[in-house]
Amino acid sequence: MRCFVTFVVLFLPTYAACAGEMPKRYPYQGCFEIASAMHGVPLDLLLAVAATESNWDPDARSNKNAHGIMQIQWPGTAQHLGARRVSELYNPCLNIELGARYLKELLEQFNSNEERALAAYNYGPGRISREKSLPEGAIAYVKSVARHRARIVKGYIPVRLQPNTSHTLVTFDSRVRAQRLAKILDKRIDGATVSSTKTSGGFAVVLAVGVAGLTVHDRTTLAGMGWTI
Repeated sequence: MRCFVTFVVLFLPTYAACAGEMPKRYPYQGCFEIASAMHGVPLDLLLAVAATESNWDPDARSNKNAHGIMQIQWPGTAQHLGARRVSELYNPCLNIELGARYLKELLEQFNSNEERALAAYNYGPGRISREKSLPEGAIAYVKSVARHRARIVKGYIPVRLQPNTSHTLVTFDSRVRAQRLAKILDKRIDGATVSSTKTSGGFAVVLAVGVAGLTVHDRTTLAGMGWTI
């Protein structure tokens, strides 16, 4: 007898663990959830690309000068996406956001064809045609992403925010970015206080849930950005 529980988080039906299966959390999961919501890229796809590119290693660097968890190529792709310094690519949450934005751009370029968008992410969009067959290396890359994606869908569980607790939602290397997001969220969330604070890893956006917990409106707002309770 198969058992499963379906959660709707952003655009992804995800399955909780049943007999013999342990649900998983992933490194920087909240950052992936935010990036997915911001850019409309399926959460499982983002996680699968990160698994294929770097095995979720924020310090990964390739011999082709690709950097970070989503392996953003410097300087071409990175500067195209607005990064000004290679060091920015080692901020995991920023790197994930850049990767999600790039995937969204490629999906639009290839008319939502995920295989060709992934091939372009791996090979470069200038080397992938809309009509011609994909190179063998790109086909292997697409298959690798698909394998990771299948495992992620099977084992994923969402980040959950509990009442009367504090949670770091995301960390930026820029104080201004952290303050901007905290200000936006603090205006939208009634049952929590959202602020930014300096940490050893940068500038964190912290949500402190009140004793009474979040309202239905709060939960809906946060779920739309990748957090559930």
